[in-house]
Amino acid sequence: MVTNRSALEELLAHELDESMRSELLEAMHRLQAGVREFTSNTFNIRLDMDASTATIDDELDVDRQSVVSLRELRSLLSDQEAE
Repeated sequence: MVTNRSALEELLAHELDESMRSELLEAMHRLQAGVREFTSNTFNIRLDMDASTATIDDELDVDRQSVVSLRELRSLLSDQEAE
C-alpha cells in the first residue's frame, strides 16, 4: 500500500487506541526529563522531554518519520479523546 500520509497521521488514523492514547498522555504528564519509548504494531514513539519533541518512526518504512513538539502531540491526542 502506497501512502502519502506522514508517520504521525498514520499512527493517529490506524494505530492509536484509547489505551495507547492514555499511556502517552500520562507519560507526558508525569515525565519531567529524559526519554520514554513506546511501540505499537508498526510504529515506535519516542518522547524526549529534554528536547520537548516526539518522534514517530514507521517500522515498515525506514524513511518515514515524523517529529513534532510534545505540545503539538498532546493537543492531537487530546483532540482524539474528544472524538
